[in-house]
Amino acid sequence: PKVKVGMPHPFVLLVIGMGLGGVFYAIKKAIGPWDYFGGMTMWTYGASMYIPFFAAGVLGGRNDWLKSVEEMKTWVVWTLRVIVVGFWILIFLYVNAHALPIPGVHITFAVLDFIPPVYAVAMTLAIMQLFHQYFNATPQSQFMRNAGASAYIVYVIQGLALGISGIIFVEILKAAGVPIVFEGTLFFAVGPDGKPTALSNGWIWGGWALVFVLTQLIVWPLGFFARKLPILNKMF
Repeated sequence: PKVKVGMPHPFVLLVIGMGLGGVFYAIKKAIGPWDYFGGMTMWTYGASMYIPFFAAGVLGGRNDWLKSVEEMKTWVVWTLRVIVVGFWILIFLYVNAHALPIPGVHITFAVLDFIPPVYAVAMTLAIMQLFHQYFNATPQSQFMRNAGASAYIVYVIQGLALGISGIIFVEILKAAGVPIVFEGTLFFAVGPDGKPTALSNGWIWGGWALVFVLTQLIVWPLGFFARKLPILNKMF
């Protein structure tokens, strides 16, 4: 049976996201080695994001929630955008504290221990509204039609493109004379003492930029042409 449910106010959804953040935090602290039980890619995310977001997507799709997103008031839209940018800053500072510390900036609060669900709610609403306002023109350009049609297969194959970009970066490091050793799936430079050590800050930032750009240049054309192949053209 079809369940008729209007889309809750975006701020109500944010509050629900905060509750899911509590679920995320609790599972993260308690689950231990069971995070991948049953083949799940982390129950921490599965219980607090994947399953609730899938359910919300089904409910929203059947009740035309997208129309409510398109009609959000301007002040709500800009509040969501500010919240998303605020999360970007927190995440950036958190990651930098562990990778590339900024002198004089210290953040020890475990931001990533609870924000993923509420950030995902705000980011999802903000991005859908942004694309409606600036990219989903009528009629759409050929470029945007192709991008939209390829989006799902790009999501599916992104790991392949990311892996290829990572391999290219490693080969560039080797060609530049940087000795590389692997520990599992992680790679490190070799320090003067012969032990694995982190890459220099310059290589880390340069590698991040290279892998990001290269992944986009690989995954979108690959996705566009892959979905034209037999079988895949029926799936995607």
